[in-house]
Amino acid sequence: MIYTGENALRWKKLRNMSIIVVVVSSGLSILVHPFFLFVTVVAIIFARYSAKKFNRWASGFEGEYLVIDEFSKVSCLTGVLLSDVILPNMRSNIDHVLICDRGIFALETKAYSGIYYVEGDKWYYKTGYGETMPIKSLSRLAKRNAAILSKFLEEKYGEHYFITPIVVFAGPTIFEGKSTIPVLFPSQIKFYLCALPKTLSNKDIARLSDLLIKYSRHIMEVGANAS
Repeated sequence: MIYTGENALRWKKLRNMSIIVVVVSSGLSILVHPFFLFVTVVAIIFARYSAKKFNRWASGFEGEYLVIDEFSKVSCLTGVLLSDVILPNMRSNIDHVLICDRGIFALETKAYSGIYYVEGDKWYYKTGYGETMPIKSLSRLAKRNAAILSKFLEEKYGEHYFITPIVVFAGPTIFEGKSTIPVLFPSQIKFYLCALPKTLSNKDIARLSDLLIKYSRHIMEVGANAS
């Protein structure tokens, strides 16, 4: 299962367990000893915390599968979509890596909601009060992942492969400004890809896919060869 899904399930279990503790300890505080009232309060706090964590991971999981679903509809290309890719010595994952006849792409998927404004590599969140708050640069994150993947392929094959970084907003998001890399919504993916020239052969696609499959938690053929 994809990493975000595993974490969503883990926090869901912890949330449910803490709710059970709340129910049991509240009863024990009445029937046995007031000490269990303290346990109840702690369990309520943790239940709220775990519920927030579950909602966050579940939202990310839903966003990543929304992107996978959109790729299942793309028919203009031939390739493989690898999701939740973790390369050796990599602390975090790459949400999606697309290897197709249009090139190699590293996608950073976010299920954010709200209004986001970008100036180059500087990202901001617009509050309901009209203020802009700086946030982590998603374009720099996507470019870093692309660079790590490019270096990994070069070390394996002795060839330089250009990786196109892309940010995908899979939540109810309004995007404003201009980024240094493509920023797309899931419905825009096929239009963006179909407009690109073909740069990889079927042999290259197979070779690169075979290498990266072992580092991916979800693999799907996309385009003309998808069954």
